[in-house]
Amino acid sequence: MDGPSPQVRVLDRIILPASLGIIFWDFTTGTAVSDGLAVTLASKNRPEMRCPLIANRSGVWIAPGLPGISPNSLATADWEALRRTYRITLEDRYGRFLPLSFEAELPSKGLFEWPGWAGLPLEPLAPLGLEDSPPGGARKRIPLFSAAARAIPPGLAEVRCQLKDLATDGPASGALVTVGHDGTTLGIGLCDPTGNACVLFPYPARPAPTLATSPPAIMDVHWNVEIGAYFQPNENAAPGAPDLGAIFAQLSHPRTVLASVSPIEALATQSLAAGRSLILRSTNAAKTASSFLFLGPD
Repeated sequence: MDGPSPQVRVLDRIILPASLGIIFWDFTTGTAVSDGLAVTLASKNRPEMRCPLIANRSGVWIAPGLPGISPNSLATADWEALRRTYRITLEDRYGRFLPLSFEAELPSKGLFEWPGWAGLPLEPLAPLGLEDSPPGGARKRIPLFSAAARAIPPGLAEVRCQLKDLATDGPASGALVTVGHDGTTLGIGLCDPTGNACVLFPYPARPAPTLATSPPAIMDVHWNVEIGAYFQPNENAAPGAPDLGAIFAQLSHPRTVLASVSPIEALATQSLAAGRSLILRSTNAAKTASSFLFLGPD
């Protein structure tokens, strides 16, 4: 039907502020994750009251509303008076990242900053970029840990292990694994319930050639790397997605990574070769490589 378009007169416009905006960060590739995640927000006191988060075009996951709080209250009331404790849980439908959960005081204006960053030692957390510029920018991200089955992005180094606690002979579920070079942490991994960990990170700079030598081929380059682990068993942990606070609380509990269990011998620096996975195992009493990398006492 031809003719003039009808005139639309806007009488009023209502803008509902987002009660939460959060960035989930793949620190391995340095990118925000905006697809494939199932993110749920639930009331701490009434966990049956829950709602999903959705990602906007900027890769920020938002909660347009909060369980137990009316949209009208969010638009008109003092947010400080409305603030309650919620638990956020995520899983990756694509299997790239391990499940994760954490608590948040909401509603919260601007990008969410997890309060647990305060007081954590920064040296083992270097890959998370907590000292990036602008100050505090990296703190407004929630890091995601690579699953053992993740497809390896091209150009990244790969260190794998299956951790066991020597004291219990059980898997070191939820333990943190770090890989460092020249005293700087390059990558961080998290053990899944079976103790498997995959640590992915960019390769260090290639050794500089001397005047008397030509640069080696990339496949012939090696780096000495240090392996660290942090583990505190939590028998009271609820099944499912591990808590971010409990994960990083383990930084106060470094454990000795063992090259041999009989006799007890700490793991020395390892040789990381370009283009090849570094698989770590402890030797057993028969002096043969076991299937596991054992952790000694604190």
